[in-house]
Amino acid sequence: MGNGVRNRGERAGSAGCEAAGPGVGPFQARMELLAGRALPAPARMAAPPATNENVRKSMRGNKRADTRPELVMRARLRAAGLSGYRLQWKVPGHPDVAWPGKKVALFVNGCFWHRCPHCNLSLPKSNVEYWVVKFARNVERDEQSRAALEALGWKVHVVWECQLKKKTIDATMAKLLPALAEELGKELAAGSDGRPG
Repeated sequence: MGNGVRNRGERAGSAGCEAAGPGVGPFQARMELLAGRALPAPARMAAPPATNENVRKSMRGNKRADTRPELVMRARLRAAGLSGYRLQWKVPGHPDVAWPGKKVALFVNGCFWHRCPHCNLSLPKSNVEYWVVKFARNVERDEQSRAALEALGWKVHVVWECQLKKKTIDATMAKLLPALAEELGKELAAGSDGRPG
């Protein structure tokens, strides 16, 4: 886990599925079991006003999908011959990249919003109370999504934005791509290090 690319592929047993009642399939039973464990959603705090116009523009410019790190990751996956994935698949956490048939999920997390363990980022200096709650909720949601996917038998990988920078991307891909290829039962493209050609 020291490299930051997480893989938790242990399969969850069917224990507890019987509790959902007779005539309920294993998938439905697991979903009901997971739903029963879910914590209530915390009350939403209203976002504080931006401290200046530049901050406001910057925050509005943040995209939910197709971010630069996601695009870089997808280019590397295609170059390595690991295509056939789906985007924002409709399972817990909506993984950025997923291979539903193989139950393999890949999250590309932004360091600021998901609180990267490698970057040791400081909190914003204004509206600290809001940001503490916001970041705690993001981290908790990430953990719940990962746990829910693993309970459904998915293998989950998490790659951080900082691991896709020029200085670190090759090392990240050298560890990630062979693991993905094995889980997907695919061969990496000949001589591929995942670099787009």
